[in-house]
Amino acid sequence: MKLCTLILAIWLVQPVSAQLRLQRATADLLFQQYDTLQTSGISVLVIKNGKKLYDRSFGLSNIEPREKATSHSNYRIASVTKSFTAMAIMMLRDDGKLSLNDPLSKFFPETAPCGNTVTIRQMLNHTAGLPNYGNLLPPNQQEPLSDQDVLHIIERQDSTLFPPGSRFDYSNTAYVMLGLIVEQASGLTFAEFLQRRIFQPLMMEHSTVNSRTGNIANRAYGYSLTEGKIIPKDQSIFSYLRGDGGIYTSTHDFYYWDQALYTEKLVKAATLKEMFTESSRRSAETGYGYGWEIENRYGQERIFHSGGTSGFSSFYVRYPARRFSIIILANQSTGVDLERYVNALEKIFLKDAR
Repeated sequence: MKLCTLILAIWLVQPVSAQLRLQRATADLLFQQYDTLQTSGISVLVIKNGKKLYDRSFGLSNIEPREKATSHSNYRIASVTKSFTAMAIMMLRDDGKLSLNDPLSKFFPETAPCGNTVTIRQMLNHTAGLPNYGNLLPPNQQEPLSDQDVLHIIERQDSTLFPPGSRFDYSNTAYVMLGLIVEQASGLTFAEFLQRRIFQPLMMEHSTVNSRTGNIANRAYGYSLTEGKIIPKDQSIFSYLRGDGGIYTSTHDFYYWDQALYTEKLVKAATLKEMFTESSRRSAETGYGYGWEIENRYGQERIFHSGGTSGFSSFYVRYPARRFSIIILANQSTGVDLERYVNALEKIFLKDAR
């Protein structure tokens, strides 16, 4: 047996430490309400220095046929998608296909005059002042929106809600428009760009973008807690918008995304640093980079994003200095508090993750 093979074999049979066993058992208690075949699912991954400290799934990815949630279950990750959209924009910037100072109207002239004053940078950091597409729909809207529908809404606007760059206003509209800019600048659909430039290079083999015609492998179906009952709530009229929340992925695939953010597999280190640097201020405690919220906790920089949409919830936290991450994906949109779980997992695993 070759030496490297022998070392690997020895490593694989190393016993789990008593401390890690205790941490995992404590974490299991957090999710005991899901440890049943009567409820929706949740998949949890805790990573330290590239090692999966905790990798568990509970409950069901599809309740009626009793399909168990696993690390391969594909959940719609809602606004955690924004980190991928921002990455796509920065990749195209580094390719020389666009500038962060480019106005929206450069790519979509019909958005003038509104689009003349809004830059890509302002859309990335939620200071663009674009109106919320959800507030501009007819009250009887039933047909699901497309990205083109959102574009047409913006084309009808004469002005922004406030002078662009003057304040923070979280904007799903801006990230739908960023997804469309990815298409204009790359010549690919948003889904094709992600597949070719992010998912395939990172071996995120089953990650995809929601589509009314597409087939999603290992798909988790969405649910909501209503009057004490778990009921199906898989899609809404906003579910097929892409740049602001359309990705489906699993904790298995997400591991590769997380690890790539410590490398230059997608973009150079300086670009990563730019994305993770505060460029607007969401609150007194929290800043925003490009697709990421930024704050300090436990004396360390904490970079994160959460997501919620019809039938799904997600939460992703990174402590880059400690190479420590938590990702939680759930196929339930109400009656679940993922931030509470994240905070508890930090207390369980982060104290000794030095």
